[in-house]
Amino acid sequence: MAVYLLCRICATVSHLLFTVAICSSTFALAQDEASTSSDQPAKPEFEKKEEDLVAKNELAEAGKLEILSRFTLATPLWNLDGFETLNEIWAAGTSDPNEQSRLKGLKKFSPEWWREMDMRYGVHPPVDESRIEETVTLGVVRTKAKVTMTNAMGASPNCRLCHSTVLFTTTDPNDPKPKLAEGIPNVFLDFERLHQNLSKSGHTSSGFLFAKNLPRFFIDSADFYGVLVPQLRPDGVKPSSLRYYSFFLEKHGSSYTKSVEAKVPLIPFLKPQPWTNYYWKTHGSEGKGLYVDGGFTGNVADVTYAMAINRDHLGKDYLEARETFKKTVPYYFSSLKTPRYPFIESVDEKSAEDGFKLFRENCANCHGDFEKTADKQYNLVSFPGKLVDPSELGTDPLRINNIFDMNIEEKKKFLSGTVVSTQKYVAPPLHGIWARGPYLHNASVPTLYDLLHSASRPKKYSMVPSSTDPNNFDQKRVGWKYVDQSEKSHDEILQMISQDTYIRVFDPDWRTAKQWKDLSNALSEVKGVPVDPSKPELYTGMLNTGHTFGDELSEDQRQQLLDFLKCL
Repeated sequence: MAVYLLCRICATVSHLLFTVAICSSTFALAQDEASTSSDQPAKPEFEKKEEDLVAKNELAEAGKLEILSRFTLATPLWNLDGFETLNEIWAAGTSDPNEQSRLKGLKKFSPEWWREMDMRYGVHPPVDESRIEETVTLGVVRTKAKVTMTNAMGASPNCRLCHSTVLFTTTDPNDPKPKLAEGIPNVFLDFERLHQNLSKSGHTSSGFLFAKNLPRFFIDSADFYGVLVPQLRPDGVKPSSLRYYSFFLEKHGSSYTKSVEAKVPLIPFLKPQPWTNYYWKTHGSEGKGLYVDGGFTGNVADVTYAMAINRDHLGKDYLEARETFKKTVPYYFSSLKTPRYPFIESVDEKSAEDGFKLFRENCANCHGDFEKTADKQYNLVSFPGKLVDPSELGTDPLRINNIFDMNIEEKKKFLSGTVVSTQKYVAPPLHGIWARGPYLHNASVPTLYDLLHSASRPKKYSMVPSSTDPNNFDQKRVGWKYVDQSEKSHDEILQMISQDTYIRVFDPDWRTAKQWKDLSNALSEVKGVPVDPSKPELYTGMLNTGHTFGDELSEDQRQQLLDFLKCL
């Protein structure tokens, strides 16, 4: 059952960010002076502003403020000073004297420094519509709490680091006019590498956040969060310092994630869910909510804040936070719009219209009905929220197979809402689909063309990480440009990574021989669900199979359908 829960939580707002906040060097629960006092902490200024906005019925604005501000109250994951010396970490990673000199000379927050942040980590500078006083980068805020035992200023990731990005908006590579794409997943984010580098530069605890969170990979496996929540906050409300310290320091120490992974071996790789789907997925007829299996409808903040917000030892601030989230953030999600395809002028109008006809005949039953509202512009008018059986869909089933022993009542300890086990996938809305690759829930398919022509899909691939460069986008295949690396062994891919500072990869063969054997052994102990321990490769969550509905199209029809999808 836990895969169902784990991956749902991974897909919730800021899924990874809250887990990692408790995995820093200190697993710091010491917040401000209020955490050691029986007095309630003073109400932050942003909460007062939220209350005013709610009173005025400006719920979307209140939700936006909540997303921007809540993690200023969180336990810091990093030392803020780590940003000052990141370039020294970069310089130490190369043996080229000229490159060392260039990197050492970069000034923090200079254009050249931001380019390195983009290419190395997928991290972008703040933009006006996402900036608050505490903003450090898009998706990282300065915390009011200090780093434990150092009294240094802290920094914490927030929701936007995973669930928003910056995209080019013009076709001119010299003037791409990048803009915030709120709710479009940041697929080039390399969270593990960012964590390791910032921890080293800020002299906090480095090391892997999760055994499966692989640096330089597109997607993460943050689903341990779903295992940790019931253990660390079993009543769903009151945080416990003793429980945190016992779990992380005494029982597991720095290798705690390996211990957890040994208990739950079948955790799939997932990419973040788009917030822009929220409105349509909550208005569908079957599946509801943000999650790819449509199994939960309710207050997603229950798990969002479960471990990150704990200033008050009785959990009062956590309860207030999730109620504010429940009251406001869905309105904000529902207000988000998807970015227009920047190359729209090059799209053939007739081809897109023919693609629209093909879509209505072949795709609308699952992905919804559209209407043409202007030249090369189509809007979704109804969304079925259709649940599709994995046997029909054929995509990697690990996301919706209920492998582990965790029943509905256990989930309800920290999920207020309707929790069901669908064992199916919800076909997603397709607005802004041009910008949401790589595709499928596990990022196993690099472009829309490959999604519509399964024989062309690479088993492994690499990409150059830049969402702000129009030259990095493949207009014909619709997606970020990639290189097929299917013939390379994992050792060869590691060698390639060592020689290329920026490249990202998708490689389902990343395990060592021992790790494959350990996975096979763990599979043999799984109860309640039939699995084949002799084929551990089927249980990695990284299969690129299924969704073969475009295979019968001709090349002309496939291009027409792609031209239509560019118009959404």
